[in-house]
Amino acid sequence: MSNTLSVFLRSGKADIQVGTLIRERSGLMRFIVEGAYIALGENRPLLSSSIRFIGDEERTVRMLTSGPITQPGRDLHPWFSNLLPEGALRDLVLRGLPTGATTDFDVLAHLGHDLPGAVMVRVQEEPAVAPPEREPLSTDQADAPNQIRFSLAGVQLKMSMLKQDERLTFPATGMNGDIIVKLPSERYAMLPELEYSSMKLAEAAGVTIPHCELVQTESVVGIKPEILRGNYVLAVKRFDRAADGARVHMEDFCQVMQAPKERKYTAANEETVMNLAKRFGRGTKDYLEIVRRTTVNILLGNGDAHLKNHSLIYADGINGALSPAYDIVATIVYDGSNELALKFRDSHDSLTVGLARFQRAADLAGVPVNVVKKEVTRTVEKAADTWDKMMKDLPLSGEHARIIMDRVKTLRLSADTKVAF
Repeated sequence: MSNTLSVFLRSGKADIQVGTLIRERSGLMRFIVEGAYIALGENRPLLSSSIRFIGDEERTVRMLTSGPITQPGRDLHPWFSNLLPEGALRDLVLRGLPTGATTDFDVLAHLGHDLPGAVMVRVQEEPAVAPPEREPLSTDQADAPNQIRFSLAGVQLKMSMLKQDERLTFPATGMNGDIIVKLPSERYAMLPELEYSSMKLAEAAGVTIPHCELVQTESVVGIKPEILRGNYVLAVKRFDRAADGARVHMEDFCQVMQAPKERKYTAANEETVMNLAKRFGRGTKDYLEIVRRTTVNILLGNGDAHLKNHSLIYADGINGALSPAYDIVATIVYDGSNELALKFRDSHDSLTVGLARFQRAADLAGVPVNVVKKEVTRTVEKAADTWDKMMKDLPLSGEHARIIMDRVKTLRLSADTKVAF
């Protein structure tokens, strides 16, 4: 069982060691930052905005040498555990690990070559004995080692794949996927179609999204038919991978807050998300982007926009910006719930969110209230101008389209902006 992991950031073609994760015999885990990384100074490639203080290098160094991320604990620090998958994908990963190797530390060691962003983790120690035989996966055995050696945080079963011509295939060992493939769900009918439609509706209202498309399941190679129980998978371009295969660093908002993934619904509210985007992103520009996304989530009935569904991306390895939006789904069609994932001021109820709540949030964040009010109104107007027409061409069931369009007319936000759908 591996007990020492080297943590790197890939910067261009160079791998820069940030530090070492150590699991002691007592079970305690700690992260030691490399002196050479610290010595790079203010222009060092960024691991996390949570451990950098622009203009205060002395404070940054203190955080790197003795901050919370370096403190020993029984569990892997949340910044690292938030790199790892949850739910069905984690279960699939664990089936490929030796018996007893089920901790976050073990999973990180296993998935370290293809983590989100530019982080790479390498094992310094190899097991002294060969691991026991692994249970067979419910996918083609020839591809099994590749299928579980990537990390995509989230609970929906999804795979990192390569698009080659019109086919989606698993990358060969040592290669990275450039497409996230989200599979059909046994529990939620037409989930890929609904997510694709939700993403395109969000885009029409002004939200920045990555390229995404529906791909027929027959074009997906290496996954057994019993997993592909629908007509389509959703293929989303990975924005943490450049066209030439280079890695682009990113971190989700749980990582920025150093919050455990179990607190993705409770560690913050909508105002916190807006403030994080402004503080660590591109100021007012990214604040308004989050305002658009929050507006669209309310209009769509997306009740799952938690902290891990917002991320910063570092195109130059240092300066942050909001990543394109992802995991936008009109969950209202499945559960009938009007609750937001995160509280907005003092309530989860999306039906009651009006302009006043956005205005109060803007005032507290130091963003001009009139600018925010206009942005919310503009977003609602774009949705009203485009959504009803788009419904005819999107791969939505008639019932799903009806639920979305009937509900949006009842919202306080629609009434406050005086926009008719």
